[in-house]
Amino acid sequence: MKSTFLLILFVSLFFIESQAQDPLANYNRAKTLIGYGNYKDAMDLLRPYLDEKKYGELSKYATYHFSQAAYSNKQYTLAKTTLNPLLAQKSWSSIDDVHYLMAIIHFEEGNNSEALSEILNINDPAIKSEAENATFNYLKDVSVSYLVANLRRFESNNGYLFALKNQLEKQSVMSTNDRTVYNQVKDIRLSDTKAISSKKNKKQRDDVLDIAIILPFNYSGGKGVQSLSIGNFIFELYQGINFAVNEAQRKGVKLNIRTFDTERNPAKIKSIFADPFFENADLIIGPLYPEETDAVASFAEDNRIPFINPLSNVDDKLAMFDYAYLFRPSISSISEGVFDYSRKYLDGKRIAIAYSNSIRDAQLAKKIAEDATKYGYQVIANQEVTDRNVRKFFESINLRSGSRSSQADIIFVLSDDPNVASPTFGLLESISGNTPVIVMDTWLYFNFANFEMLQNQNFHFISNNTIRFGSSKLDDFRDNFFSVNQAFPSLNAHLGYELMNWIATTINHSKGFDFRKNLDDSGRVEGKISYGLDFRNSRNNTYVPILKLENGVLEGK
Repeated sequence: MKSTFLLILFVSLFFIESQAQDPLANYNRAKTLIGYGNYKDAMDLLRPYLDEKKYGELSKYATYHFSQAAYSNKQYTLAKTTLNPLLAQKSWSSIDDVHYLMAIIHFEEGNNSEALSEILNINDPAIKSEAENATFNYLKDVSVSYLVANLRRFESNNGYLFALKNQLEKQSVMSTNDRTVYNQVKDIRLSDTKAISSKKNKKQRDDVLDIAIILPFNYSGGKGVQSLSIGNFIFELYQGINFAVNEAQRKGVKLNIRTFDTERNPAKIKSIFADPFFENADLIIGPLYPEETDAVASFAEDNRIPFINPLSNVDDKLAMFDYAYLFRPSISSISEGVFDYSRKYLDGKRIAIAYSNSIRDAQLAKKIAEDATKYGYQVIANQEVTDRNVRKFFESINLRSGSRSSQADIIFVLSDDPNVASPTFGLLESISGNTPVIVMDTWLYFNFANFEMLQNQNFHFISNNTIRFGSSKLDDFRDNFFSVNQAFPSLNAHLGYELMNWIATTINHSKGFDFRKNLDDSGRVEGKISYGLDFRNSRNNTYVPILKLENGVLEGK
């Protein structure tokens, strides 16, 4: 009973401390969800922050992110309507981002002239460069007649000129007028990431581990550390990384760290790689968002520098690159982990899958359904759920009040959304069912869920580099972090701390700087504050124990 009470207290304090340090939790969570591809839920969380009278300057950023999510969700009319008030804010620091997003929306709708007109209003050189590249991508197949007719209006856009040049060169015969126009544009070039990264790595070997941290610290607009908002989850991640760096240096590990802010702008990455630091870099932490990955992956591949996404589980864009790593388990590794556990410890072969509309959860549901057939399981339900229809999902498999017998032997609920978790927990609490329910480890942090009080301990948690609650090393980290920062570390700070500890013990002047070889040689290792990591013959953490409460203590199998 004592151990149960301590776990409840620890998780509750963990949640309360994090919430107290982040009064805008839903706003920051919405931005995280956008990065994960969960656009609909992000929009729902952002709606309250659109109130300018209540939130002032923050409402402008919320409006921009809401429009960004609507655009990504292919709700173009809603995205434009939401952006329109921002276009009147000509003095706003992020107005160029607004013009760029509006231009992309117009391009998607086929309104090329409107898109090009928006680009004319962009002043920031980096954003303008990105807009010119987008212009070429959208116009490279339009007719020569359109491009020639509008040349005078948009001749300041190099992407437009490059598209015109590209189309003219496709013609087997040019008219006199076409030839005249071609002579004007034939020398036009667009910036190219590969041109920036063409220099092969000329690292002068020493005994110092040089790490570049490339993250979008200013993902919500602004530049520099003065613009970082309270609860910035990227900065929290960096706090944990930096704390581990200082610890490693005190222990004699020779580290040289440089941070670079992408500002959530892929064009900025091109200028970052011009820094001489990358001639000697051993490893890159970052980037985070998909739109930044291509630029970093190309550079890292050319220069044979491993780079690590610290938070994502989605590896579809990274599979083609030999130097790309996920710190967390990939979707495939998670699926393998849950089936390894189910075959050993759970009875029955009928499974039901509920999942959110985030990219990770949708892909994970698909992978689990595919692997189910391989392992002899039957999928009786596989449905996207929200807070509004999750109860109907359970009713469809005969799991409802008054019925403890489900049609499914195992239920997966793949969502990090507390609005999905709450009715799920409430239903299972009320019916005292004993059907195993497998969920992500984020559910451990929800303050409404007292799992220890359930009559049947039927929740099983998928480890996603889960923090090992109650360990002495975790207590030491939290106490030492508090003594330095006068605040307890957030969940992202915990992950950053574990990430940097893993790196510093894997690649260093004692073990050598061959990251791939060292990972294979190390095998599965104990985490400093997590349940462990295993990168043998893999570029993601393949150690995915399933956690379950046993006498009030989380145990992994």
